[in-house]
Amino acid sequence: MADTFLLFSASDKDNVSKEVIPLFSDTLLPVIWPSVEPITLTPDCRVFVYISDAHIPAIIDAAVAHQWQLAILPHPEAGHACRGFGIPKQLDNAIQLACDAKPLHVDVLRCNGSVVLDTVILGRGSIFGLNRQNLNWQEKLKKVFVNLSKVKTFIPAKFTITTESENTVETAAIGTLIISHAHGTALSRNILSTSSVNDGMCHAIVLAPHSIMELVRLFITAPFRRDPRLPGLLGFIKSRTLMLCVQNPMTFLQDGIESTAQELIIETTPRSLCILGGEPLPVSDNPGSSKESRKIVNLPAEGAIAAMIDKPLPFITHAATDEFRELYQLLRENASATPSFLTLMVLSTLLASIGLFASSAPVIIGAMILAPLMAPIISLAMALVRQDTSLLSASSQTLLTGLLMATSFAALASFILPMEIVTPEIQARLSPNLLDLGVAVISGIAGAYAHARIDASKSLAGVAIAVALVPPLAVTGIGIGWADLHVAWGALLLFLTNLAGIVLSASVTFLMLGFAPFTRAKKGLAVALLAVFIVSVPLLISFVHLSHEAKIIKALEGLTINQVVLRQVSARDVKPLELSLEIMTPHALSEQDLDNIKQAIEQELQTPVILEATLVIRRE
Repeated sequence: MADTFLLFSASDKDNVSKEVIPLFSDTLLPVIWPSVEPITLTPDCRVFVYISDAHIPAIIDAAVAHQWQLAILPHPEAGHACRGFGIPKQLDNAIQLACDAKPLHVDVLRCNGSVVLDTVILGRGSIFGLNRQNLNWQEKLKKVFVNLSKVKTFIPAKFTITTESENTVETAAIGTLIISHAHGTALSRNILSTSSVNDGMCHAIVLAPHSIMELVRLFITAPFRRDPRLPGLLGFIKSRTLMLCVQNPMTFLQDGIESTAQELIIETTPRSLCILGGEPLPVSDNPGSSKESRKIVNLPAEGAIAAMIDKPLPFITHAATDEFRELYQLLRENASATPSFLTLMVLSTLLASIGLFASSAPVIIGAMILAPLMAPIISLAMALVRQDTSLLSASSQTLLTGLLMATSFAALASFILPMEIVTPEIQARLSPNLLDLGVAVISGIAGAYAHARIDASKSLAGVAIAVALVPPLAVTGIGIGWADLHVAWGALLLFLTNLAGIVLSASVTFLMLGFAPFTRAKKGLAVALLAVFIVSVPLLISFVHLSHEAKIIKALEGLTINQVVLRQVSARDVKPLELSLEIMTPHALSEQDLDNIKQAIEQELQTPVILEATLVIRRE
C-alpha cells in the first residue's frame, strides 16, 4: 500500500484535526504545506489536499514532477479546483470517492506557464452561463438582469488566435472562455460534448455578437439552453496549444484572479497529472483520437472586423453582404410581372371565384396557395425599407397589374355565372375589422422572415393561406360585376387591410433583420404606418360593431323568457338592432306571445329591435 499524506495549511490545522483526519480509516501522515520538501514524498504516494485554490497550482506542479497520486478535497476556498476536477461538495463523500478510486491520468492546462484549475476568461467570456457556475434559477435570473444592464458597455476588440498547427483566426469579439473540458458546465457541455479530461486538448469558446439583440437572445436562453447546436454568435476552437493576442491589454480572469495581458499562451500537457476521486469525468479511451478543430463560420471576419472593433454594438444585426445580395436578387425577380405571374393570377382568381360561388372552402384555399400576390408585396416592403425607387416602381406596377387582373376576371366570372347570391364565403369577406389587420401583420412578419431565411421558406404556403389575398379581390370583382357597391367596397377594404398590414410588418421585420439602417428606413416606415392608420379607422368602427354584437349574443343565447328558450342568436348592429334567432317552445305561440318575447328582449337590451324568429316546438 502506497504511503498516504494529507497536505493542509497551517491556518487550517485545527479544522483538519477535528473534521478531516477522523474521516480517514487508513494511516495518514499530516503535512503542513508549503513547509514540506516535495522530494520527501515518494513517487506513487497518495496525497490528499485540503487547501485553498491559491496553493493548489503549486501542489499540482509538484505532483506532476514527483508522480504523486493526487486527491483534492473540498476546502471552503477551493471552489475552482473542485469545479475543474469534479469534486463533491460533501467532505466525507469526496474522501470516500478518493479512497475507492483507481488512479486516472488527466491533462494539465497552463496559461502563461501557470496551472489553470478551472477556466481562463478573457474580456466578457464569463457572461451568459459559459463558465462552470452551479446557479439556481433565481441566481440565473439575477445574472440575466445584471448582464442586461451592462450590455451597452460591451465593445468588441480584435482577437488573433493561433493554434498548434499555426492556423490563425482573426475576429472581432467581446470575450473568450478557455477550458480543458466541459464537465460541470451548462452551455459549454452542449458545445463540447466530445471533450474529455485526457484528450490532450484545450478549448476556446469565442463570444462574438454582431448586435445587442443577439446578446439579449443569448443571455435569456443560455442559462436554460439544452440545444447541442452552436449558437450563432459563438465560435469554437480546439487545439493542444493556443496563443491569444489582442491589440490593447485586456483584463482576464484565471480561476477568479484578475490580471491584465495583451497575449495569452495556453498549453496542455497530456495525461501528466494522476488524480484520485471526484465525480465521473469524461475520459477518452484513445489518446490519439482528438484532432485540432475549428467552428468559426459565425465569427466576424475580414471587413466586418474593422467595422466592429472599438465601437459599441449596434442594436440589431446587419445582414451579411452575401445574404443581402441573394435576397435582393430574389425580390427583384418577384417584383416583375412575368408571364408566370400573370398566368397564376388569372387561374387563382377564377378558382377563387368558383369557390366563392360554390361556397367551397377547400377550393378557396387552393386559390390562396396558387396566388402569387405575396411576392410583389414583400418586394414592396423591402423597397420602402431600402428607399429603392426602382424596386418600388417595379413591385407597385406588378401589384397594380395583379389587382386589375383579379378584379377584371372575377367581374367576368360574375357575368358568366348566373348566380347573384351572397354566399356565406362571400359574406365572410364583406366586414373586415381589426382582427383581420392582426392576421395581416403576423402574416407579413412570417412572409418577410421566410424570404430572408432559407430554412423557413417552406412556410410560405401557410402564410398565403393565412392572409388570403386573392379571395377578397375576387369578391371585389364580383361586386363590380353585380354593380353592388356594398359587396365591392367591403371586400376591397379587406384587401387593402391585408396589403397595409403586410407591408408595414414586413418592412419592420426586414429592418430588425438588419437589411437597412433605421435612418434610411424611417421614411418608408412612416408611409406604411400612415396607410395602416387610414385603413384602421373603418376597421375600428367595424370592430366596435362586432364587439357590440358579441355582447348581445352572449346576453341572449340560452335566455329563458316566458318558458321559451332563445338560441342560435345572431345580431346586426344597426339602428334599430336586427336580431335573428330560434325560439324553442313546448307549444305553438300566438302573435301576442311573440310580441311579449320581443318586448322582453328590448327590455333586456335596453334598445328597440327588429326580430326575425324561427319557432322550434319541442315536446317531451
